[in-house]
Amino acid sequence: MAFALYLGLPKKELDDRGEAVRELASSLDRTPNSVSLKIWNIAAHDENRLATGRVGMSHGSKLDAWVWDEYNKDEEMFLAKCLGLLPPKVQSHVLNEGKYLPETKLETTLSDLKLNIPEGTIRHVVQAQRVNQSYFRNSLLANYGGKCCVTGIAIPQLLVASHIKPWSASDSREKTMASNGLLLNAFHDCAFDRGLMTLDDNYCILINHEQVGHDSANDRWLYAYEGQRITLPENNWPNREFIAFHRRTIFKCAA
Repeated sequence: MAFALYLGLPKKELDDRGEAVRELASSLDRTPNSVSLKIWNIAAHDENRLATGRVGMSHGSKLDAWVWDEYNKDEEMFLAKCLGLLPPKVQSHVLNEGKYLPETKLETTLSDLKLNIPEGTIRHVVQAQRVNQSYFRNSLLANYGGKCCVTGIAIPQLLVASHIKPWSASDSREKTMASNGLLLNAFHDCAFDRGLMTLDDNYCILINHEQVGHDSANDRWLYAYEGQRITLPENNWPNREFIAFHRRTIFKCAA
C-alpha cells in the first residue's frame, strides 16, 4: 500500500502531514510517521530517482527491495494489486493525481491488456496505467528540476513527460524508466512525438527538414534550437538506444 502512494503521489505529499498518508495510517492503526518512513524506505530502491534528494533509511528491509523486483516483473499487474488493497479514500487520492494527464499520452487500451488478467481486476490495471504515468512524470519533474530540457520553461502546466521510445512500443519496465523520457513543453513534446524533431547521440536537437519548412515562426520555434544540446537531467540521462529507436522509427517515418 505504501508503494502505491509512493508511485502515485508527488513528493510533497509523502511526509507525515500528507492527507493520503494520514488516511492510510489511520486505516492501519499506525502513526503517519511510520507510514511515511516505510514510503521512503521503498523510495531508497527507486532507480529513477535516487539522485533527487531524500531517500529512506539505508538499512531498509529486504521486503522493500522485493517490492521493486516484483513491480519490475509486471508493473501494471503488481501496481493494480497494490491499488486494490488501498482503502477507498486513499485510493481516490492516488488516482486523482493522474486525472489531469492528457488522455492521448495514455497510449495503451483495453485491447492491449493481457488476456489472463483475473476477472474483476481490469479496472485496477487501467488505473495502474494512469498511476504509472503520474510516477513517470513525477520522476522526470524531479530529475530535470521542473524545467523543459529544450527551452527551460518551468511552468508545470505546460510541461509534458514525453517518452522517447513510445509507451506503446515499450516493454513493462521501459514504460516508466526515467532514461526513456524527456521533460518537454507541450509544443516541443508534440513535435517530438510526431517526428518533427529528435536528438542525435550527443543529445543535440535535429529538425526534420523534409517536414518542416522555413518561415519566421518555424525558424523561431524549431530551427532556432537545431544543434542545441538539451539540458541533461541530474539522474538517468536519456538512453541512447531509445534515442536511436526514435530516430529510426519516428523521425524517419515522418520524413
